[in-house]
Amino acid sequence: MNKKELLKYVGSIEQIGGIREFTFNSGKMKDVRAIEVSTGNLRFTILPDRCMDIAQAYYKSTAISWISKTGIVGPQFYEKDGFNWLRGFYGGLITTCGLKNIGNPVGEYGLHGRLSNIPAQNVSVFADWIDDEYIMKISGEMREATVNGENFVFKRTITAKLFEDEFTVEDTILNEGFNDEDIALCYHCNFGYPLVKEGAKIINVPDEASGVTAPVHNIEEECIAVDYTDDVVTVGIENDSIGAYITYQRNTLPDFLIWKMLGESEYVIGLEPRTTSLGGQDIVDKDKYTTLKPFEEYKTKLKFEVKER
Repeated sequence: MNKKELLKYVGSIEQIGGIREFTFNSGKMKDVRAIEVSTGNLRFTILPDRCMDIAQAYYKSTAISWISKTGIVGPQFYEKDGFNWLRGFYGGLITTCGLKNIGNPVGEYGLHGRLSNIPAQNVSVFADWIDDEYIMKISGEMREATVNGENFVFKRTITAKLFEDEFTVEDTILNEGFNDEDIALCYHCNFGYPLVKEGAKIINVPDEASGVTAPVHNIEEECIAVDYTDDVVTVGIENDSIGAYITYQRNTLPDFLIWKMLGESEYVIGLEPRTTSLGGQDIVDKDKYTTLKPFEEYKTKLKFEVKER
């Protein structure tokens, strides 16, 4: 349906989709900015104060993402030391890890680095017609910097279209300093119930890693590395009614990890495209960072899609 035909039926796009901006007002999420995007069937919430990451996501009212017991936590509660990052790890569809560390703590860098707790600046929201397509585009940038150290600008643009069951996340890391700098990047994409349930399958992974059980008491988490050879990689989770998928370029995110935590109350499948297979002290010892020269950029793009089966 083109613009003219659609506007015969609705006076405002807000009736069937669009963008809504708001701020949480209680608990540890108080004052956290939020931008809710709806394409009609697909709805998700961007958190500018948490690296423009995505918290809740729904398809036709069915939850897609996993939200941890912490709930959404504002960046002012960030605890960087050791594993205390987990006290603010709300999960969500995307938590972005980096830029000086992913994985276990190392030196001054705690678990998974600082990036996911950096608030965005220069946030812009666009929602309007371009010819006969209603485009929604949200952009912002985070700066990870220190005196006498790194100076990174992390730019993110999330784009969706009305009536489409997909959206893209495009990121650019800029080394705005005058020395070479090492980076590591991980997209911690977290899927939960009822998408994830007994009998669901992780697709395009080895059979022995694909299964999903019911919640198990006191089960330990599993981290399973998967090697791909295709230039374009699509991974996802399917149950008997819907599937959710991530597509990305392997040349920018050459490594992939499955995080499988099928415990009681912590019931989640993490699909994690990454720049390196290592983290923590290993990434330092084996020098598995990606190096950016002064004013060099590093770009990634992911597509998220939901389909009925």
